[in-house]
Amino acid sequence: MNDVQRFENLKKTIENDPENFQARREIAVMCLDMGFDSMALKHLNYLVNTFPNDANLHFNMGICWEKLKQFKFALESYKKAAELKEDEPDFIYNLALAYENLGQDDEALMQFKRVICLESDDSNSFFCIGCLLSKRGDTENAIKCFKKAIEYNFGDYFAHFHLANMYHKTGEIDKAVEEYKKVVQLSGDYSWAYFNLGQIFYEKGDIENAVIMLNLTVEKNPKDKEAYKLLVQLYLKLNDIETAAAVLDEMKENSGENGDFYFLYSKIYELKGDLAKYKKCLESALKNEETLSFDKFAVMKELRDCPEIKEDKPDEEEDFDEDIDDLEEDEDA
Repeated sequence: MNDVQRFENLKKTIENDPENFQARREIAVMCLDMGFDSMALKHLNYLVNTFPNDANLHFNMGICWEKLKQFKFALESYKKAAELKEDEPDFIYNLALAYENLGQDDEALMQFKRVICLESDDSNSFFCIGCLLSKRGDTENAIKCFKKAIEYNFGDYFAHFHLANMYHKTGEIDKAVEEYKKVVQLSGDYSWAYFNLGQIFYEKGDIENAVIMLNLTVEKNPKDKEAYKLLVQLYLKLNDIETAAAVLDEMKENSGENGDFYFLYSKIYELKGDLAKYKKCLESALKNEETLSFDKFAVMKELRDCPEIKEDKPDEEEDFDEDIDDLEEDEDA
């Protein structure tokens, strides 16, 4: 019997005998597994009213509420489950997560510590405590917690990533690089690790490796506008104007035109010595200031300081339109 047949049989059983509690338990679990959260909640609520002291039922209700993004109700269900079964780490862990989702970090921290008292090698709780301590600015103890999470679960690339962030924050760059490299070894598609490595290499003046890492970033996540921006700036530093323009075109394709796109294109035309197009792109950047992350006032000053431009020839204006895909027409639209 497959799952669909079993599900239909359980439904018929409950229709014929609403007080068949075992069938209700089974169908509630199946609903949870199949993503029918509201239906699961309906059956669990019926069972909880009948068996109010069943900790597992309250726990499963908490899972349903959490999936439905009703964290206050989830919290109450997990609380009840943890009260009924005080030595169950899973119940307390989910209770801690519910507190965290509601922004009650002190309560969350206390509950995660309760889990560790019951299971000293619980890597997930160490990781969550590390995140909460990091949020508080307690970098030293956050590092200790992330190390513990890794000690008990080396394959947790999130723990490696957060530990790397802490090392980066404290200026321990070599350790940060080592941890980011472990992240990409454990999860080759985690684009943020490539991006952060690219930033570090850029800060160290290692342009070659920075370019490699940022290209890997946009390969793994073509929507990462920040990676495109930094990559364009690196190619401009290398005076590789053609590649910078190609990256900008890719950025436009994946993220659309925006203030940053026009500003970076202005740098290309500035290097080319094409002052008309340089000025036009600066103007377009300011017209799209809501998507301009570069300093607006610096861009305004740059535009004001732009040298006087002689009247362009008609064919030059046409070339400009072609170069950046009918810039003026796109703006009007």
